[in-house]
Formats: sequence, C-alpha cells, structure tokens
Amino acid sequence: MKKFLLVCLSLLLSGSIVSAKDVSATKSMRALRNDNFNEGQLGTLEIQMNVGKCFLSEFQKNKPVEPPADAAKRGYYIFLRNYLFDITPFTNPTAQEMAKKEIKIFATPGEYEPIVFGVQALANLSGIKIIVSDFVNEKNEKIPSAAFQVNNVEYRPLGMESVVVTSWVCQKVKDIPKLEEGLAKQIWIDVKIPEEAKEGVYKGKVSFAPANKPAYDIPVEIKVFPYKLLQPPIDVMTWAPIMAGTWDFEQLEKEFIAIKEHGMTGEITGSLASEGGNFTKANKYMELAKKAGLPGKFVDFSMHCQGTSRYDTTYGFGGARGDQLWSQATYNKLTEAVEATKKNADANKWLPFSIYLTTELGSTNADPNKGYEKTIKGSLEYYKAARKVPGISLMATFNRQEQLTQCWDLPTLDEFGFNGEMFPDWEKGAKKKPSWMTFVSVNDRLGYGLYLWKYRITACRPWCLFNSELVRDETCLLYYYNKEEHPVVRFKRIREAVDDYKYMYTLSETVKQAKAKGKDTKAAELVMQKITDKIPHDHKKDTPGFDYTKMDDMRFELGQEIVKLLK
Repeated sequence: MKKFLLVCLSLLLSGSIVSAKDVSATKSMRALRNDNFNEGQLGTLEIQMNVGKCFLSEFQKNKPVEPPADAAKRGYYIFLRNYLFDITPFTNPTAQEMAKKEIKIFATPGEYEPIVFGVQALANLSGIKIIVSDFVNEKNEKIPSAAFQVNNVEYRPLGMESVVVTSWVCQKVKDIPKLEEGLAKQIWIDVKIPEEAKEGVYKGKVSFAPANKPAYDIPVEIKVFPYKLLQPPIDVMTWAPIMAGTWDFEQLEKEFIAIKEHGMTGEITGSLASEGGNFTKANKYMELAKKAGLPGKFVDFSMHCQGTSRYDTTYGFGGARGDQLWSQATYNKLTEAVEATKKNADANKWLPFSIYLTTELGSTNADPNKGYEKTIKGSLEYYKAARKVPGISLMATFNRQEQLTQCWDLPTLDEFGFNGEMFPDWEKGAKKKPSWMTFVSVNDRLGYGLYLWKYRITACRPWCLFNSELVRDETCLLYYYNKEEHPVVRFKRIREAVDDYKYMYTLSETVKQAKAKGKDTKAAELVMQKITDKIPHDHKKDTPGFDYTKMDDMRFELGQEIVKLLK
C-alpha cells in the first residue's frame, strides 16, 4: 500500500514515472552509461525497476524552449543555471538561462568560487576540452589558469523508492570523452583566488571545445576584493560533518584535505575512540588533523546513545540497550572512558573536542510503555556520569521540543543541539550556551550559513560525510574511490554557505575595529541587520517569497561595506 501511494503521489505531482519497459532507453539511464556509471550497479538498478522495487522519475517543470538559431550547426548550446539548482539528463533550460551570455563572480584572496554552466547536446559530442584562460585585470595583473579546477559533474541515481538521476559527483578532469545527443551536462569549475591576488576586475574566458564540433567561449569576469575573509574562532562557529573519519590513514589524509577545502573545521567521528584503552589510532587521527590545518572542534561520537522508537531498542555505549544501557554498570564504564579520553587528550595535545553523549532520544515517545520517561530519566544519569570528569566539554542533541526545554540548560551539558524547527526555547538557549544545528532540509547555502548567524547557532554537523561506497544517498558529501575523494555538488553549495557566514563575520569584526577608530559604522550595521532580517525563520522547508538566487546580492552588499570601512 505504501509503495502504491508513493507511485500515485509521484504521478500526480509530475506525470513522470517511467514504465519498466522504457527504463533502459530513458535519458536518465543513457546519462549514467555516458558517464561510465558502474555497470553492475546500473544493472541491479534496472532489475529493481523492472520488478517494481523502485521507480524512475523524470520530473521536468520547464517546458521545452526553442534552441538558439546557431545551436543546430554547433551541435549543442550552453545555458547558465544558478549553481544552487540541479541539472538532470532531461533538463529543459529556461529562456532566461539560455539568454545569459557571460558569468560574473566576485571573491576575496584565498576564497574558492564556482563558475558553473550547463550544456545541452543536439548531436553526439566527443573529445570535449574545457579550456580556461588566464584572467587579467586593468593593471595587467593575472589570475593564472592554474588557479582553476575543471570538474565534470557526473550523474548518479539518487533516492531509494523514487529514483532521480542528477548531476552529482565532481570528477576532476581536463577533458570529457563524450556527451550523447539529447543529454544535458553540468560543468563545475572551482577557482581559488591566489592569496596574493590584487584588487581589481579580472577578465577571461572558458571555452567548451568538442573535437568534432566548433568551440564556444563563455566570457567570465571576476571581481577581487582587497581583503581576506576572517576565519571565525571555534567558539563562534564550527562546521563538523557527522559520520566522518576513518583509521585508513591514507584515506584520512585526503579526507581532511577535502573537508578543509570545503570550509569544514572539524568532524564528528568515532575515530577518537580507544581500542581497549589504547589510543594509538585516535592520536594518529588527531595528528593528521593538525597536519591538515583543521582548527576544530572535533566531537567524539564513540560514547553516544541513539534513540529509537522503543525504550528497549535504544542503544549506545558498549552495545548496551534498554535497561542494560541505562544502568549503573554502564554509567561507571562511561565515567572511566571519559576520564581515560581526557587524560590521553591532554597528554597528546589534542585539538579542541567535545564528547557526544546522546541523540534523538525523543524518538522513544512512540513507545506506549512509558519508554520516553524511562529513557530521559536514564539519560540524565548518563550525563551526570560523564560530568564526574572535570574539564571536558559534553554535548547532547534532541529531537523533541519538550526534551530540549527540559535539558538544554542542565549543568551536566556544555553544548546542545536540536533536530526540529526553530522555536522560542531553542532561540533562548542558543543565546546562552553553544548550540548545534543538526539537520537542514532547505537550501544548503541558506541553512549552513546566514541562518546560523541569524539565530546565533555556534556549530553545525552537515549530514553526512559517509564517504565509502556509491550508494543512492543524496545526503553524502564525499565519495572515496580510486584512492581519491570526490565531493558532491551539495558539499560545494555548503562551502558557499560557509563563505556567506564568513562575509558576515568579517564585516561584524571590521565594524568593531572601525568603531574603535571613531569611524561611522551606521551604514554597515544597517546592511547587516537588513540581511539578517531577510533570512527566513524556517530551515525545514522553503519559505514562500524568499529567493535563493539573491543570496549573491546579499553577499556582495556585505563585501562592499567591508571595502568602505577599510578605506
């Protein structure tokens, strides 16, 4: 019945459920083959669709638009879609996206910024080169082509029951072997503005050049501001993805480089645990974090307790469940483990870290046998057991409002977080104690940046790094294969959120410095307040009337105010 309702709903919304006999010929399946998606996984996916275990959705809200007049001769056309929005194999670009002819961006020295465009193939294209020129400003100063990294955004199937094939995994390339007729493709170029770059407007171009068709040049303009963004200290803001870390240290080094490049400062990980009291691997983990230049904070996830729908299946430290979990024996073990962790961390000069004690215990509210009451009572004793060890930061996150209201201000907890809508007690608590954002369901650029600023949230745990095998999970930020880390476009959007926050933080610090020098800062403060007021209250669903495409305009306003105050 559940699957039947899902199919009916999808049909009502899009009319785009593809019947099993048509699946292999769809643009979605063709796109996966074009990108050399694993044949075994693709075959399994098609079998699952054939037997009704999952369904292919090709929802397209835009009506087809007549291609440009010269597109047929060229064999393709370029369209400029805002990078916050996906491109699919069956994408219909809008007239506005096709009419745009140039890309204009702005950044600061040391900042990453995306240059993104889409291609619609009207013929089979082969041997495609993406060529980025040097960029030159009015003083003949350069941003060299070496500062740009071209990414072929490869298609992946996302979703478990209703599957959508989407441009998702960024593969560093110099060229793209082919693009079949009728398919769309996203190209994502990262530029890292050189640390020594001078202020100015730099002009250059990106060329899309198939071997068998004429090339097309996209003019690009980069405005470089005359300052660097400030990194907020960890007591102001921490970005630490959860389900992260590994004791495969070759992989871990690459993981740390990748997360730092995407604005993260630490991780929530089980890799800080001991092995029977031996912290050798945990210490190695922390040494590699230092080597990568990550400031923290980190969170030890190895002692946490996870709520489920029933008291007796709630599990945690040492594999205990229910009564065994919430027992004096477990509390004693926890105190010993926290004490050992702190002693080792002090001796080995770990980066700043916290210990994660519980998450989502409110789920036991579904237990009819007073499971919630028993679970909360047990968790309070669990917090007390950890608190017996002085000088270590303890945190818990909640998923019911009444649980947060009851627990956020406990002296046994130094930090707290919430998985749910913003509400008055969370706002109140976030002003008094470090608070974590656990899940963002709206646009990632909004949720992991200016939203955190608006509500004084001091840490977030993007869900989730989980960089192992290629699963149909749209929440993963990194995939690890062929001995390399591969970020998804969602991670790059989160990096833009981090930079939004940094622009706001840099302006706020610049205002403080300017005030100390007797400068008038009213205009800058007004801009900050105006932008803060525009940020929606809701991070769980889209807010009608809020235009995500205007976030660059907000950032530019912040950037300009910094320039004015620095003069």
